Amino acid sequence: MNHSTGLERRYRRLLAFYPKAFRREHQQEMLAVLMAGAAPDQRRPRLAEYANLLGHALITRLRYTRLPSAWEYRHASLMLPVRIATGIWLVVLTGILYGYGRGGWWGALLVPAAVLHFYIAYRLTHPVET
Repeated sequence: MNHSTGLERRYRRLLAFYPKAFRREHQQEMLAVLMAGAAPDQRRPRLAEYANLLGHALITRLRYTRLPSAWEYRHASLMLPVRIATGIWLVVLTGILYGYGRGGWWGALLVPAAVLHFYIAYRLTHPVET
């Protein structure tokens, strides 16, 4: 296998984390830039490239995702307190788990879930125009 085709295949795997609509428009350009910036004997993406592409893919996926749903917008008066209460409960639960030393690695997963609930609550009060 040629070094560049293996590297290109690995870059394509990383780019697969982006939403389809984004990939349709930008994948070839991003792949060209990544391949042009690669060292001549490079076989794998560098660690910084992994982190950058995966982080940007997550941010892009959040932008392309319709959060909250149309149903939540119609029932915002009900869903706003539910989202805020759920986010607060997840933060409190994380504090309790870590306070008793039982948080473990999975306890840290509750924090992004809480942030997502607060983000959706924010979006309910500040809708994004499409």
